[in-house]
Amino acid sequence: MVQYGSFLSSLTAFLPTLNSGASNGLEIVSIATHPWPTDIGHIWTLSRDRNLRFWKAKLGCVATKTLSLSFSTRGSTPVTGTSAIDAKPHVLLDAEHQTLLRVFTTNSNEEHIYVLVFIPTSSSSTSGGSFQLLDTFADQLYEIRSIECSKKSAHCHLQDFMVIGTTLYTLWDRQGQSMVETTPIRTELNEQDFHPTLWQSASYAQESELTPAYLEELLLSPGSLTDKFFEAIMRPGIFSTLTLRTAIDQYTGACLSLPGPPPPQLMTAYATLGENIAAVVGCTVNLVRDSHTGALQHAKYWNALKRDWEGFIARCREVERSARWPLVLGAQDQGDIIIVERERVGSLVAEDLPIRLHRLLAKDHPHVEAQYDLLDILWSLRTKLDPRFMLNLENRLVDIMHQEIAFSFADILQDQARRSKFRDEMDEGLASWIIGRLQRVDDIDGATRTALDVIGGFDMGIKREEDEVELLLPLTNSDWSRALTATYITTTVNARYELCLSLITLLFFLSDELRQWDPSLLAEIFAVFRGVAMLRFVARQPARNSSDVLATDDAPMADDVISRLRNMQVSRNRTHFTPTHSLIHLLLAQSGDTHGLLGAAHRFLDATGLLQSVSPAYATKFEVLFCERLRLLGYYDAAREILSWLPRTPGVTYVLARLWLNVGRADDASYLMEKLAGSFGEPLVLEFYF
Repeated sequence: MVQYGSFLSSLTAFLPTLNSGASNGLEIVSIATHPWPTDIGHIWTLSRDRNLRFWKAKLGCVATKTLSLSFSTRGSTPVTGTSAIDAKPHVLLDAEHQTLLRVFTTNSNEEHIYVLVFIPTSSSSTSGGSFQLLDTFADQLYEIRSIECSKKSAHCHLQDFMVIGTTLYTLWDRQGQSMVETTPIRTELNEQDFHPTLWQSASYAQESELTPAYLEELLLSPGSLTDKFFEAIMRPGIFSTLTLRTAIDQYTGACLSLPGPPPPQLMTAYATLGENIAAVVGCTVNLVRDSHTGALQHAKYWNALKRDWEGFIARCREVERSARWPLVLGAQDQGDIIIVERERVGSLVAEDLPIRLHRLLAKDHPHVEAQYDLLDILWSLRTKLDPRFMLNLENRLVDIMHQEIAFSFADILQDQARRSKFRDEMDEGLASWIIGRLQRVDDIDGATRTALDVIGGFDMGIKREEDEVELLLPLTNSDWSRALTATYITTTVNARYELCLSLITLLFFLSDELRQWDPSLLAEIFAVFRGVAMLRFVARQPARNSSDVLATDDAPMADDVISRLRNMQVSRNRTHFTPTHSLIHLLLAQSGDTHGLLGAAHRFLDATGLLQSVSPAYATKFEVLFCERLRLLGYYDAAREILSWLPRTPGVTYVLARLWLNVGRADDASYLMEKLAGSFGEPLVLEFYF
């Protein structure tokens, strides 16, 4: 180790001399060693002229290899020493330091040290570049093969790559978004056994972006403009706390630069970031009167307020885009891949069935298995309808779920389809095309039940063996694992909600034929939709920061002093930001189950019982207990909203009465308790209603 350290010091001292010849392409752009733990003290460097050099402690540079833009496995000729370069490339690599080298060994052949070099291509190429695999053996460099990058990497920039076992992981910057691609690496040299490189790509799951078009859709539903936009930006996972703080600081600075006295909202200290945003955004917009008629100009006021909020949200999107810039890859103990971005850290995990189908259906040309053809038809039907009409349809479904079920679901759907003029909104060609595709489905009833199983099911069997192994490991119920699991739950719930909404769109399309359907199937569809909608609402609700509850006795004084100084504008340096979590994260903290991300997510959804109901006309024990958990945690508004989805059974009424007591509405609570006086008799009665 001492010899290696002295060699590294001498090489570091030699690098400025070597880099001084940048005009000759000798400037080093990447340097690599074998990753720890190892006793290999060799070093590999790559210069701008694509020369790969192999260095040893006592001998210096012992081998040099000129890398072409691409090469095959044929003609693997070693190059030793510092031989002259016969065909120097004309295109030099960029002068900035890049991650272009990785050194690794395999368990099957530890005597050979492999070097993986990335050679980028021009922006007009069909891929981002190619990897060249070389073998270092007996102080020589042997070419093994070239690994061409996928077509998806075209116009992308490689941020980092790593080799774990025999798998290559690459991190691409895809127009400001992270994209991870993997492919197996074959280190054996066999000219006859050549196969094209197969890449698997992974990126963020599809999520709603607060684009101007999406904001216009939000305004279609009833409610206040400010409340809608504020609720949208405060959803967990949309914007980070740092993004919101940076955006509101920039917005405040821009408002203070305007001529005239600043509004009092800009000079006030706020306890929370949410209060700051709600008070400051739009504070410069005033309701004025017409100079000629004296009438209040409400239209101009609302237009100006809308533009102000849209400008603030656009500022948040710009900051968040920079915060999600990919940086490097990492690996956990169990081989899990970590993606580090500027302000976020993610993990590479497998998709469950709803997420995978949602991703495939969202493509322009989806290709799903034959058993899920009905979902493909439903997705096509829903996406071709007008967004305004679909939003009205969604609002009608919510109204149905908030009312007592007094008629059959076939009659309810037929009535709602007539009221909404569903068929009138559709083009005749679209209706004929959908009918033709539905006629190709042999069993509509069976296909519907298959789609329902996808939406409300949990494919936990694929992780059962891994979960049993992880249960033997020490418990690591960390905030990091809970945050990842909560994010995964939110993603799969959103995918299930979109699929279920497409399934109910089919019911509106076939409303005249629903009398021939099984009534229990229709009831189960609405029950699953209610459960998914309730979970989606909870996932969108931000939870209070855990830092608000201080654990030690001496911490309150220090934190309170810092908070007061910041509110007095003594310090504008906000270096600590607590991430915004959803209520799902808080509920996970109570369960303490984070063994296996996919398994923990499915076990949590299964334990809630919200997707196990068979009819929305009843409230199960699990649904009532879920509302009670929210009430005990102090989230009264969320508990009241969830209770409004359930029928007024004695269990639901009792939780609602307790909720009224918590918020100080004693008269309403006593009225509900009086109605419950005759309900708590025999235990069988409770079991029936719960």
